[in-house]
Amino acid sequence: MREDITISHGLRKSSIWLAFVSLLVFIVLAAPRCSSSEPEPTSSDNVVSNDNNFLSDNPIGNIDLPGSSLPESTPGNQYDSGLNNSAAMYALLQDEKNTAIASIRALQEDVILALVSLKFVNGLSDSNLVTNYYIYLSASNPDYYYLVNMPRNSASLKRFLMPKEDLALPFNLLEVQDQYWKLSYADALQEVEKRGGLTFRANHPDAFEVSAILAKPANQFTNWFITYRATDGTGEVFKATVDAVNGETTIVGN
Repeated sequence: MREDITISHGLRKSSIWLAFVSLLVFIVLAAPRCSSSEPEPTSSDNVVSNDNNFLSDNPIGNIDLPGSSLPESTPGNQYDSGLNNSAAMYALLQDEKNTAIASIRALQEDVILALVSLKFVNGLSDSNLVTNYYIYLSASNPDYYYLVNMPRNSASLKRFLMPKEDLALPFNLLEVQDQYWKLSYADALQEVEKRGGLTFRANHPDAFEVSAILAKPANQFTNWFITYRATDGTGEVFKATVDAVNGETTIVGN
């Protein structure tokens, strides 16, 4: 299997910046919770301000990372989510994670996992999966992000080295540790579907995107950050967080 190594300097910084500013808004709105079995965050290095209207209201899930491509015309179903079995998905994610980190450690030995990002278009099945990224940080090369896209359509994985200035974050991401990643995105989406996700898809048939982002921002627990976004011009969004340990779900807002 051929693996392409790309240094991505040509990305449009503006669209990526807006997407990650949106992640910041989502995380700030979600607020830390005290019910997880993960140790209570105590760090104070996650202070951000809203100077100059910095915190925008753009929806999360519009991360324009390299390798993105819309699936071939694959209609969704507003009633059948298309989600695979959650236990099978957790096992698959662990296999993907192991493959991704082995491929990246061939380039940089000290990387740690900082973020997992999946995006679906018009459905929640593998056939609707647009991107499936594992993003890493390195203490010895802190000016770059290391990315691996793991497609599920028989295409080869692709690795990217991206300057941090292209994905500048006004908060710190901490390592996603195995002991606090007990639930798959399928578990998280099942919880959100029951609390409004299904209704959102029914209201926007074949005109929506769903992102599932696993991360541990400083001062936060390890969560799945879920966003449904309409692509029919209405601009409607639906957001939730799901604790990656115990499944506690919080609807952040519409």
